[in-house]
Amino acid sequence: MIKRSMLMILLWLPLIGSAQSIDSLERELNKNTHNIADKIKIYDSLAKAYRDLNFLKSITYNKLGLELAEKNNDEKSVLKFYSNISASYYRGGIYDTASLYLEKALPLARQQQDYRSEAVIAVTYGAIYQVQSLYNKSLESYLNAAKILEEKNDMKGLCSVYSNIGGIYQILKNYPPALVYFKKAEQLAIEEDNQASLANIYISLSDISLHQNKTKKEPLQYAEKALQISKNINDSFNEASALQMLSRVHYYYGDPQAALPMAQKALQKTKNLGFPNLTAHALIDISNIYFFRDDYTRAAENALESLNTDTTDANIAMNAYANLIQANAYLGHPELTEQYLKSYREVLDRYANNSYQHSLSEMVVKYETEKKELKITALEKQRQLYIWLGIASGILLLFALAFGIIRYRLAMNKRKLAEEKASRLEQEKQLVAVQATLDGEAAERTRLARDLHDGLGSMLSVVKFNLPQVKGGAVLEINDVSRFNKALTMLDDSIQELRRVAHHMMPESLLRYGLKISLTDFCDAIPSVDFHYFGNETRLSEKMEIMVYRCIHELVSNALKHARSSGIHVQLVQEEDRLSFTVQDNGIGFDKKKITEGMGLSNIRQRVEAFNGKMNIYTSNQGTEINVELEFTKN
Repeated sequence: MIKRSMLMILLWLPLIGSAQSIDSLERELNKNTHNIADKIKIYDSLAKAYRDLNFLKSITYNKLGLELAEKNNDEKSVLKFYSNISASYYRGGIYDTASLYLEKALPLARQQQDYRSEAVIAVTYGAIYQVQSLYNKSLESYLNAAKILEEKNDMKGLCSVYSNIGGIYQILKNYPPALVYFKKAEQLAIEEDNQASLANIYISLSDISLHQNKTKKEPLQYAEKALQISKNINDSFNEASALQMLSRVHYYYGDPQAALPMAQKALQKTKNLGFPNLTAHALIDISNIYFFRDDYTRAAENALESLNTDTTDANIAMNAYANLIQANAYLGHPELTEQYLKSYREVLDRYANNSYQHSLSEMVVKYETEKKELKITALEKQRQLYIWLGIASGILLLFALAFGIIRYRLAMNKRKLAEEKASRLEQEKQLVAVQATLDGEAAERTRLARDLHDGLGSMLSVVKFNLPQVKGGAVLEINDVSRFNKALTMLDDSIQELRRVAHHMMPESLLRYGLKISLTDFCDAIPSVDFHYFGNETRLSEKMEIMVYRCIHELVSNALKHARSSGIHVQLVQEEDRLSFTVQDNGIGFDKKKITEGMGLSNIRQRVEAFNGKMNIYTSNQGTEINVELEFTKN
């Protein structure tokens, strides 16, 4: 007879209540008023409710829900049903099929980035490996699930995973790390009020205490706590496990009378649940108790039934064969003893061979992995060398490009500066020429005005003064008198016109008093023209005042000649750093696209540009507005 550790694997899946809730869910399902989404939810709830009561019914409802979810293209529900079906097959001891559904679920979980489902899948893989005695792979799966949940700080899921990790160490009889993980799981279960997990943890702690303590008290208390919690939450699965643990505690401390009823109750529970692996555990416990009581016939019967129920767990199988060998030896059945001894050796060899093959496979995988890692390292170094060479080449290329661009820009800037200098020189030449022309024009106008006023004007005045004296000494006829008077009148008009022309060629008021007075005199002399002056009356340079006056004079003359306007408005605004003037009429305007600027406007624009000013023309059929802007420089 072999003494074994008690361990129940805790799958991280939610539990659903009592038979009453199952009945109500089945009644809801029979109604035809639900849509597909509601039916999927009901199938899911029923599958979870039956999971620990009848795994076959759980699988049936899971598959019905899966069929609807696939028809409805509900990928989240498809993932959930795949995961739940694998858990149900696991509980039913059908591990190959459970693995098949896990293979379908894992890509969906990763595709949907559902970390919870990925962790549940890892836990289920770990549980399958565990019952197959592949403890290294089982521990690897559990640790992978723990890593996923720790990254998301998911304490509820970690409780179950820590419990399963502790369980692997418990099987390997490495109790210190087992206790560390179980205590972590216990703390999380208490914080989260996770009673099902707490019951499972207490069952494992009872088994560890059983192998570490000399007294019966501590393992018995843990097992009783687990049993009470399981009854309170109506968890038949953990209740059966707690009963098995209580049976083993009594058996371990030499009390088969107390152990047997507990083991028989556990067996009845496991058979009702329909879980082969758990039933095989219960049967081997009963076989051990009967063997302890020297009831070899019943010990052999229960051991044989355990083998017929499930032989997946090598520990249970070897325990059963050991009981059969010893019982038949005591009963005087040498043929059966030899037969079971042979079977025991086969199981032992198979277990040892599997372990050896697994270890060998791991060594081969490790060797291949190391070879790949070395190759990858070499390739990585080569890739890094190429990367650095590429980066260096890229940097050199960038430097070359930058140098070329800088050189090109310097050349372009040099060329641009040369062109600007040439343009500026050409502009300065033009400005000098224009200024010289304007200066010459101003000087010539001044000379002409002076000559007309002082020369020709004086001569005409002398003629006008002498003509009346000539008339006084002569006898003229009436017709001659009339012509004489007419000639005097024409002479007066000529003198006035001469004075007006001389004045406009170079107004004396402009030279003496500035723009405001001279322009006021000019505009007041024309009935249809009004003038407005704004700003300060600081005198400007003589050249600028002459230029502004001549421009306004020319613009008003153009409006009078061509615009057919009834009113002309002249406005001049003088500030500290700028001067602007506007000439606006309400005439017929002109089309700038069809009519080009005439000599007058061209001369005005040229004069304005000579002083770095700008001229803008706005025209429509409602009139024309010409605006000139001049900015003063410090010089």
